[in-house]
Amino acid sequence: MTSDAPADARAARAWARILEWLAEYTPPSYAALRPGASDDELARLETVLGVEVPEELKAVWRLSAGEDGVNGSGLMLGDWALMPLDAVAEVHRRQTEIQEEVGGGEEIAPFWEPAWIPFCSRNPHDTVSGLYLDARTGEVRRWTRYGERDREYASLPAFLELMAISLEAPLTAAGPEKPGMLHGALVWGPPEDERGDAWVRHLGQAAPRHPAKTPGAIRAALPHDERDAFDQRRDALDLADPEAVAAFLDQWWGRAVHAQEELEDDIAAALRGNIMAQPGRRLAPEHEAALPPAIRHRPPSFQDIRTALRHESVRARFDQDHLNAIPPHFPALLLRWWDIARLMADPRGDRAVRAVVAGRHDARKRRQPRPS
Repeated sequence: MTSDAPADARAARAWARILEWLAEYTPPSYAALRPGASDDELARLETVLGVEVPEELKAVWRLSAGEDGVNGSGLMLGDWALMPLDAVAEVHRRQTEIQEEVGGGEEIAPFWEPAWIPFCSRNPHDTVSGLYLDARTGEVRRWTRYGERDREYASLPAFLELMAISLEAPLTAAGPEKPGMLHGALVWGPPEDERGDAWVRHLGQAAPRHPAKTPGAIRAALPHDERDAFDQRRDALDLADPEAVAAFLDQWWGRAVHAQEELEDDIAAALRGNIMAQPGRRLAPEHEAALPPAIRHRPPSFQDIRTALRHESVRARFDQDHLNAIPPHFPALLLRWWDIARLMADPRGDRAVRAVVAGRHDARKRRQPRPS
């Protein structure tokens, strides 16, 4: 999503990426999120606040109306918690009452303004400090009990996009907060308390073998020729029927797992079991010698890697990934395609990579029927 897109679309896209990541890597954090708010609930909140909530914040709340927290910590970038709507209303009310008590003039900075909408705090019901969205300027600022009102981010989409990038490409995460795991939950750290001994920094490990049980992850794992049927069933689904939604996810997740296992088996057969190409992977001397010198060790540029991808179909996929990538993703993108270029120096790897990039796999190898 480009910066020219509407703020609410950018926020929704970034938050959806974050939700997919949470479901795949940190199920406890994903489970701590509350269901999305309805339009009626958001309208009632606006009535209580006495101000119109910006569409970008509504886009987030429509997907997740706050969280309950895990391990005493929130899941938002900076270790903030996404506040439930009742806490949003309570903090706004308290801060407004303090503003009325202290008063102020033209030369005194306001303690609180009606257009400031809190959405993050140190824990889901904290009233001491947090982040608020200025509905007039679109900026995200930090508030504390001492009247500090520091600008933190240019906008809510910028905050969420930075969080999404930090999760998806953790080695490029800017700032002191790094994504990590604490008893399976996302905790930004390293923590400065006794929890630090159990905290493990996330370094971009490979995703679990099976897809997450979310529509986006399931669809991505399905063979291309099954995606239209998936889309039709998904669009016809009654989202107000939890049992129907659960049955839909169970059925299609089973299909996605089966298809993914078939694909891995086919690639493993093509490569005689060696399907995990890692940075620094050693090739046979004759294949290593066939590589362009520039990519024998580390990728110095996109052009060197593109040159080493000998097939137009693979180059087209590389060009598309490059076009879609956000600059902080570039190191991870380079490593992934550098690995693919090295793998293609082996004829067996070349055939497997082309098959995967083209979305094909050998349908002749079937060990069990697909789930109905």
